[in-house]
Amino acid sequence: MTTTAPGDDIALALIAQDIMFLRRFAQSVTVGALDEAVVPVFCMHNYMCLIIHESHRALRQVAPDLADALAYDCAPAIERARHSVKLYDDKYKELDDVGADFRRIIEEHRQEFLGNTWLPLARPLERDLVLWRFRGRLVSTSHTASFFLAFPPQAFKNKDDLGPRLHAVAVEQGRYIGAAAEGLPWQGQPVLDVMKTTDRTENKVRAEKHYRRSFDPALREEIKASLTAMTCALNTAAVLLADDTNPSSATTLFKLRYITLHHVLSSLGKLDDQYGAELRTPDRALLKDILDAPMSNLILQAHRGFRNTLVHYRPTRDVQERLSLDAPLYGLLDAYFPADEARSLGDTLVLHTAHVADRMSAWCDN
Repeated sequence: MTTTAPGDDIALALIAQDIMFLRRFAQSVTVGALDEAVVPVFCMHNYMCLIIHESHRALRQVAPDLADALAYDCAPAIERARHSVKLYDDKYKELDDVGADFRRIIEEHRQEFLGNTWLPLARPLERDLVLWRFRGRLVSTSHTASFFLAFPPQAFKNKDDLGPRLHAVAVEQGRYIGAAAEGLPWQGQPVLDVMKTTDRTENKVRAEKHYRRSFDPALREEIKASLTAMTCALNTAAVLLADDTNPSSATTLFKLRYITLHHVLSSLGKLDDQYGAELRTPDRALLKDILDAPMSNLILQAHRGFRNTLVHYRPTRDVQERLSLDAPLYGLLDAYFPADEARSLGDTLVLHTAHVADRMSAWCDN
């Protein structure tokens, strides 16, 4: 990957960091036990699709020959999944449009999993929602996974079917990652090697009962389901990936935390605008605590060029001369933030991701 155009060296360096991270993650998934890969794939699928889509798009501009060699299948599915990272922040969907997606998912799962026994006394034992936790924190649900992966409810009926289905997804993504990473150094152990099977738990519940006690009673079930997806994304960034202390992961982990917080905070702002007046006082206070925090304001008010460079890789012309391959995060922090904030943003971002994840988890688990 060589280029002489201004800014392209930064784009290629950012892509290389992300691809090397995904290679370590994909290695964990494709060579490990299928049942151990299920939850991590649920958690990381939309991020992987985001990186695959955006890196290929950027390479078409900065290294077109390489991009041609990396052409991948399943483009519509990858495009849809990478948009799901945005939650309510998707310019093509309003908050209620996302809610409608979750309403459809809830009803499809309810129809598939409930009312299947002829014995009336056994019907209360039927379950239509799976909760997956990592060290006690919710990192995915069958509704969230359906939203991110577009899996039908039947996919969650049988573990023997689900594992191979997810493995096939990971293998397809792995082809692109492996080809893109060719020639890049292998840095560190696979991402999931530090995770233990005992860290993960699975629990099947009635969705209606679960959502009834989650979040604020004024919110509709489908809105609660979408807020649950936000909580899962935060816990993935704050808890599931926290053990990856490999220095070569630092740039990608910063990116994942930043874009997760950016879209969650923006989405919560839209939730507050639309439903805030209807919420109970403690719930309004929780939203205020999250949205009014100085770090939240910094992220929400940051120059869009920073987030766009993290996602789309190519820096804008106005900052290219200030960037360097030798600077932390290639100089992007200094280019877009005041000096004091730029120096501390990495550590502060980790802490704030954990704080928002804690608050949303508490709200989710009312």
